[in-house]
Amino acid sequence: MLNKFPFRSRFELSAALAALTTVPLLILVPSLWFLPAVVFGLLCLVGPYAQRLSFFLPIVRRGKTQRPEIAITFDDGPDPETTPALLELLSRFGFQVTFFVIGEKVAACPDLVRAILDGGHDIGNHSDTHDVFLMLKGRRKIEAEIITCQERLADFSIRPKTFRPPVGITNPHLRPILENLGLTCVGFSCRATDFGNRRINGMAEKVLKKIRPGDILLLHDCKPHGEMTSRQLMEEMERIFVGLQSKQLQPVPLSTLIDRPVMDKIGATR
Repeated sequence: MLNKFPFRSRFELSAALAALTTVPLLILVPSLWFLPAVVFGLLCLVGPYAQRLSFFLPIVRRGKTQRPEIAITFDDGPDPETTPALLELLSRFGFQVTFFVIGEKVAACPDLVRAILDGGHDIGNHSDTHDVFLMLKGRRKIEAEIITCQERLADFSIRPKTFRPPVGITNPHLRPILENLGLTCVGFSCRATDFGNRRINGMAEKVLKKIRPGDILLLHDCKPHGEMTSRQLMEEMERIFVGLQSKQLQPVPLSTLIDRPVMDKIGATR
């Protein structure tokens, strides 16, 4: 809908509306002249965290299918303590998923990246260092983080077409960067609220209670924090996978659910 107007995002539209409504208020209700600026400011505070708003740029959060299908995605890997066991579990269930990987971990664990690809899974860009404050920084830093991760993955003859920002936060710089790189911003519509595998007890129950057809499920491929073990994490993962089957929800590749490519192959491995 925004494409019919000269505004490229809800951020730009909101800024224009705030400016346009301030003048009439100054004339008609002078005591409320500041209200549009306050509303715009509140939107700018909420917008980076509320994926539903797609405030700064379009965010793909779920599929448009009415079929009983979902897509599973894993953030923050690869990790030598979890990725091999996770790939084995996925193979056993026959699920194809998308791994949104961190560039530094890709460089440190190239064999795991190859194992992910050999398993028939897709790979997306999750920045180079997973700096949780990345979206508070300038355009050059954000762009460098994304490009560096792309370059690391090019060594495996792939080019991600999707990007998931660290901790799901966005900002006004992100849209032009992704457009220039040909990347789509992918979020999620269902998660375990595990805070990067910091809280994995009862994770399966939380997911299975709220997951619905068309959802993009966010999970994490990294070593659990605290006293929990990777084995316990895999047990929770297995409960999720079994539960999805019981609910007759079929995991499909993310590219199938959202009807757009997640990554491209670019030739022979270097």
